[in-house]
Amino acid sequence: AMVEEWVYKQPDFAAQLNPIPQPKTGIRCFLVQGIKLDFMYEEDENRAWMIYYALLNSKGNLLSHRTVCEQQVNAYFRILNPQLRPIHKQRIKVGIRFYVVAGSYKVAEGVVTEVLHLVDENNSTFS
Repeated sequence: AMVEEWVYKQPDFAAQLNPIPQPKTGIRCFLVQGIKLDFMYEEDENRAWMIYYALLNSKGNLLSHRTVCEQQVNAYFRILNPQLRPIHKQRIKVGIRFYVVAGSYKVAEGVVTEVLHLVDENNSTFS
């Protein structure tokens, strides 16, 4: 399955993303539906997590695969490793700021808007 479908099925939290304008030359990395970029809390330096996004349209449905976003966009996020959920459960709150990153390269800034399945108690299943 495509990563955005996996995220959309059971999102841990929702956020608003603002793509960071990319330079005309050199390293350029865009916010694209279906690319597995990592998540970095604003207060962490050089510590990224595999928390993947699904980009949404204004109705809350998935944008099509490979859509490039250069404007503000809403997204769902889902934590890849269930064993790390307790760590993120303590940190992910409405208003928390973060970056979507490719390595150390910042692709978008984000802010958590809603906590979803992350608050579920019995969510250690590997579905």
